[in-house]
Amino acid sequence: MRAAGQALGNYRLNDTTLYVTLEPCIMCAAAIVHARVRRLVFGAWDQRAGAAGSIIDVFALPSLNHRVDVFGGVLSAECAAQLERFFDARRGWRSYLRASDAAGGFGSTAAAAAFPQVATRAASKSS
Repeated sequence: MRAAGQALGNYRLNDTTLYVTLEPCIMCAAAIVHARVRRLVFGAWDQRAGAAGSIIDVFALPSLNHRVDVFGGVLSAECAAQLERFFDARRGWRSYLRASDAAGGFGSTAAAAAFPQVATRAASKSS
């Protein structure tokens, strides 16, 4: 949203549609309202922190002076899978780094054996 505001030269994003993979949290929902985004489309519901209907619906609060059209659950399974892959990779990468430190450094044989999928990815990035 910050980059869009800079590109438009205005923090208000009137007549825009924001597409995201995960239901926004309360802070993000408030920022969306404040930026005057017209439409929000999100994929996966967030049962722990979602503010578009999961734990609260910020967009339906009557005291707010802007209304956002919200469409949730669009390609929900695909978005959830994408988020899961992303965070699994991050967790795997951190585990790989810890194992490589314990086993004698980055790219060690022991670390590569413990996390072969991450080691393959790391090797392809370094070449």
